[in-house]
Amino acid sequence: MTESEQQLQALALSVSQTRQAAGCAGPSLAPQLPLAEVPNLGGEARRGDCLVSMLASGSKGNAAYFQCGQTRILIDAGISCRRIEQGLKPYGCQLTDLDAVFITHEHTDHVNGLPTLLKRTHMPVYTTQETWQAVGQKIESYTDRFVRLPRMLHLKDIQVVPFAISHDAARPVGYTIYHGDCKMTLATDLGFVSQDVADAAAYADILVLEANHDEEMLKNGPYPYMLQQRILGNHGHLSNMAAAGLLADLPTKGMMRVLLAHRSEKNNTPALSLHTMRSVLSRSGKVIGQDILLRLACQHGQVRFQDGGNR
Repeated sequence: MTESEQQLQALALSVSQTRQAAGCAGPSLAPQLPLAEVPNLGGEARRGDCLVSMLASGSKGNAAYFQCGQTRILIDAGISCRRIEQGLKPYGCQLTDLDAVFITHEHTDHVNGLPTLLKRTHMPVYTTQETWQAVGQKIESYTDRFVRLPRMLHLKDIQVVPFAISHDAARPVGYTIYHGDCKMTLATDLGFVSQDVADAAAYADILVLEANHDEEMLKNGPYPYMLQQRILGNHGHLSNMAAAGLLADLPTKGMMRVLLAHRSEKNNTPALSLHTMRSVLSRSGKVIGQDILLRLACQHGQVRFQDGGNR
């Protein structure tokens, strides 16, 4: 075992002990933070009558639930329809209550559950023409559900604005959702932070942001060189450091709730993610728990936090 691995193992042990003392299970961040700031795996954020819940986030499947007033939508359906259904239950929402599903891009971890979801509901699918075509034969019988994304659209209580992202897909997008004075942005699967991404994230009340990998862990990990380069490239995934850099420079209008998403299971850890965030943000003068409230999204589980609280 290398010195780096020993340090990581020791850190993981101390994190585990901290979480056990808090009555939680699984790894989290380094214990130098107060327990009130220790994020659990999973992610849920609320502001007023707006809710963002990450039903799943990671390379095995992604789905985000947005509820704003009487409007209920999904962004991506990369997990089974059964899991989506289970994830919606705590919010008193059934599949048939969903008003629409928005797709970011065609990769399997974002659309795997889409065919069954369309079979069991009558909701429309909003995405780019290129993405719809790239999903392929498994949804070709649902062409009547496809709605090509405009530059901006109104759906019941919300306004949805897609924005371009850099990823190795046909025509991928992120989404900003407005409801009253609340702004929510989902930006994952990013090769780099473009001006479009920075503008979409600025002044968000709730931000779902990719923090996929630790660069050193990736470079020294099990992935072959070509895959490492793909992840590190401008059409790959956003690193902890790049995500932290964006948050450090991002203009805000109060405490921003940030759900760190799409974390790699092999090239990242919760402790590394939060250590990087804490280090970079502190240098910029931003305080976790005061200026930015962080939570970690994962493949399973959820955690709630309310306005003014750190639960």
